[in-house]
Amino acid sequence: MSEDEEKTMEKETKGVRTKRQLYQCAMKLFRERGFDRVSVDEIVREAGMAKGTFYIYFNTKSDIILEMLRQYDTYYDQIMVGLPDDLSIDQQMEEIVKGACRFTEEVIGLDLIRVLYVKQLTEGQEHPGLLNEDRALFRILSELLTEGQCAGIYDPALDVPDTTRLILHGIRASFFEWCSSRGQFDLTQECLYFLHTFCRGIYHTAK
Repeated sequence: MSEDEEKTMEKETKGVRTKRQLYQCAMKLFRERGFDRVSVDEIVREAGMAKGTFYIYFNTKSDIILEMLRQYDTYYDQIMVGLPDDLSIDQQMEEIVKGACRFTEEVIGLDLIRVLYVKQLTEGQEHPGLLNEDRALFRILSELLTEGQCAGIYDPALDVPDTTRLILHGIRASFFEWCSSRGQFDLTQECLYFLHTFCRGIYHTAK
């Protein structure tokens, strides 16, 4: 590796660390005080950086939400990698849904989920939501449904993308109701009940 290549790699590594630090500081403040009550000035002060540094990595404070969605995707892939090999397809679906609920409750929290929904309503398709086909959760559920069809578990006539969207509609509706009620019910239990009820309708043979 040439000296110039080493310097470029070092610069990129430093940039990744800086962006991660800004993101972590912002998320810490958001959870403590709420998204609307935190300014960019306060984020950079918490991170010990100049304000201009923030705008190298994020155009606005709201862009932190986009980074949060990328963290979601990484988390889903990590769940799948860590699952035991002997889990059934239904059990794998359960684990990915439980992971989504756990990440939402423990890492993101009510306030940031509210902000996410507001952004989706105001920005529409420009803002990547759960239903986008290039998102990790959509891809993982689609792969599990396809695998289930090949194994004779799910109805072979199912349209996989449409079925995936229906599952995600239900999960997102549960997230929305949980957010609206300020967490007054068990999110994981609600999502799993929906998943089990839905899957009973797509089995190829009665169970």
